[in-house]
Amino acid sequence: MTARPAQPTDFERFAGLGLAAGRLAIGVGLWLAPGPSSRALGFERLDGPALALARIAATRDLVLGAWQLSALGDRGRLAQATLGVALADAGDAATFSLALGDERTRVAGLRGLPAAAAAAGAGLWLAGRLRRGPQTSKSIQHRFLDIACSVS
Repeated sequence: MTARPAQPTDFERFAGLGLAAGRLAIGVGLWLAPGPSSRALGFERLDGPALALARIAATRDLVLGAWQLSALGDRGRLAQATLGVALADAGDAATFSLALGDERTRVAGLRGLPAAAAAAGAGLWLAGRLRRGPQTSKSIQHRFLDIACSVS
């Protein structure tokens, strides 16, 4: 077994950058343009208390995105940051799932659940890859082809 490299591969760094960029975009949008941003997320109206909650979530996204960006050059730190961010995304997915049950928030649930679930899944996958190291053996596609060819 080969040693895990100290730095992420370019692919891993790019994946981490993409996850961080999406999170930062949501955070900046909710702070600077809360009305349009919240409507894009499926929330039609932000009254005073809802705006305060949106900005709390925006601040969380900005902090998590900055944490992930700051870790792009170190494999272990990026794995930790990505796992933390993925857990936050899983919480968002659970929240959007609950939103599906309320007529007033159903649109937000329908828009947010796929994105939050995909981000959580991508983050968990990336965190696992960063902890294990990139696979040097055959890819799953090659293994599948080997099995398919041996059956026929």
